Amino acid sequence: MGKHLTALALGLAFAATVCACSRPKTISKPKPPENIEQLKKSVADILARNHVPGIGIALVTKDKVTWAGGVGKADLASGRDVDGDTMFRIGSITKGFVALSLLQLEEKGKVSLDAKVADLAPEVPIVNPWEQTDPVRIENLLEHTAGFDDFPFAEFYDYEGRDNIPLLTTLQKFPEPQHVRWRPGTLPSYSNPDYGVAGYLVEKITGMACEDYIVANILRPLGMAHSDLRLTPEVKHALAQGYVHDPPLPVPYMPILLRPAGEMKSSPNEMARFVRMMLNRGTLEGLMVVGPDSIARMETAKTTLASRNGFKYGYGLGNVADITHAFVSHGHDGGVDGFLSEYEYIPEEGVGYFFSINSSASEAPLKGIGDLLFAYITRGMKPPSKPASVALDARIEEATGTYELATPRKEWARPIGELLVTGRTYINQKQLFRRGLIPGSREKMIYLGDGQIRIDTESAASGVYCKAPGGETYGCGALTAFRRINPIWPVIRFVTITAALLAMATSILFAIVWIARKCLGRMRGVGHLSVRVLPLLATLSLFAIVWRTWNEPPGVLGRPDTVTITLLLLTIIFPLLSVAALVVALRSWSFQVKRAVWVHSLLVAIACCTVAWFFAYWGLIGVRFWAL
Repeated sequence: MGKHLTALALGLAFAATVCACSRPKTISKPKPPENIEQLKKSVADILARNHVPGIGIALVTKDKVTWAGGVGKADLASGRDVDGDTMFRIGSITKGFVALSLLQLEEKGKVSLDAKVADLAPEVPIVNPWEQTDPVRIENLLEHTAGFDDFPFAEFYDYEGRDNIPLLTTLQKFPEPQHVRWRPGTLPSYSNPDYGVAGYLVEKITGMACEDYIVANILRPLGMAHSDLRLTPEVKHALAQGYVHDPPLPVPYMPILLRPAGEMKSSPNEMARFVRMMLNRGTLEGLMVVGPDSIARMETAKTTLASRNGFKYGYGLGNVADITHAFVSHGHDGGVDGFLSEYEYIPEEGVGYFFSINSSASEAPLKGIGDLLFAYITRGMKPPSKPASVALDARIEEATGTYELATPRKEWARPIGELLVTGRTYINQKQLFRRGLIPGSREKMIYLGDGQIRIDTESAASGVYCKAPGGETYGCGALTAFRRINPIWPVIRFVTITAALLAMATSILFAIVWIARKCLGRMRGVGHLSVRVLPLLATLSLFAIVWRTWNEPPGVLGRPDTVTITLLLLTIIFPLLSVAALVVALRSWSFQVKRAVWVHSLLVAIACCTVAWFFAYWGLIGVRFWAL
């Protein structure tokens, strides 16, 4: 589901290379445990290191459940243990069930994935400048290629605890995400409203609530007896308590407004049946949910510029390929305040897993546990050979240059992406590299031909360089696209803001010294402290915005309260203090202030005003977070 402002900003900062990859690369291989008991111990160690209360796990093959159970606590207050029947909120894994529903309806002849959304549901507010030539189709929704924005924070939860607000009501109340940002069927960008609209289409076609259709036609036939998008009494009784922050703090249950995007609740025992159905290509124990062709379509991206240029491992229909391990796998992950989940399976090997943890304080355990479970289910298997490198050709030589993120998940965050996720693809001594604007961020790429690349740890192509019909060059991955640009302005912008932030940071270091001296009485007679204080306050107000947003889950930012109103005021106070600091610094030239102090204060004030100018240019002054 959604991520908040600073999580996105810092995540982009750490991704400051031009990356066409679908997922972060694997840094090291965990040594696989030899049995379930060793596995449980290794998992418990990861939970303890990351202060995660508990986890539910299912390990499966095509034919059976190898193990389904839990480690740790479902509820710290009551001491309840996690077991195979403990329910978790599995977030965006829900999208796979919506995709299965529409594939099932297509098999029954009730709809085509090629159908135009505007024809099926004209009441859904969609603004598409390319409607005449490139309408939004169902498959665009399911592959995240409709060009929609992700939802604003206010569209995340219903804070009054209702779970029956009609999907159409929500879509009409929040129409802005459905403003198409680029030509549908070209570039991918993850958008929860895609699946809100897709879920509504299920309702329009069937005359049933999307939740009811999924329960009646997928969950119960599969033997998933208690899984549900609604908070039924059975689900509520077995649901784990979710936690945020470190140390863990319980988070209250709040229903998601766009339920088809992430409101499923399920258990290890029941998700084991779902993963086995995927391994058996749509059938489980004689029951066919969908045919093999539908499962293959679910695993295949077809509506992107990348897929039309031969890229195979993209985002299909609620299902994404993972090329970060020795085997290419498929699956999805999910996150809701208090919960993180993932399922993966390898069709060729007939193995898979599911797990969910009841903490969303950090995504680090998600990666560590996923790597551990993957290593365990593939122990003893010989991985296929990785695609070998080929000589660089004219196509990749022509694609070199500077790239910036073209498909931000949230449009209001585009400036952050353009600032931080900008990098260069270049050739050095007949080797292909990419690097960010940060020195030392170079990464070698392996060229596979036809514009496709991978890095050494990846088992297949993670991206492709290709041209759009208009002639623009892109570097595309599963859910990202980077556009080649002129490097002059991005470099100037990056250097300017980096220098400004470093200058602002020195005001804090300088303050430690002069405040200590002031407290010790060593600054008697020193006047005009405003020259020192105002730049410091401006800097602290900016850092307070970053710190406050970093420590708040998205649900908190979706409504006006003390947190969001404080943030709104801080985004106004910061530029006001910056301007005041510059005015005072300029006026203090004639005051009896040490030249070194004056020069430093002036430089910090200029740095603050520079960052404030960028804030104003990007529309980040007076930010109402609940409207983002």
